[in-house]
Amino acid sequence: MTAETVLNNARIVLADEIVEGSIVLRDGLIAGIDAGAGRSGEDMGGDFIIPGLVELHTDHLEGHYA
Repeated sequence: MTAETVLNNARIVLADEIVEGSIVLRDGLIAGIDAGAGRSGEDMGGDFIIPGLVELHTDHLEGHYA
């Protein structure tokens, strides 16, 4: 059985453009990106989807600035 999730009404940041549309996730992987209105799914409310960011939050530096 294949698990599929559709994220609609999103701004999807790619290497060379920002696509306003939908992203389809199938079995935890990106299966497609579609511009414009997509299938029924989770409404992202125009939020950005940005792949590959690294969490840069560091608590260990706070003691040096106190």
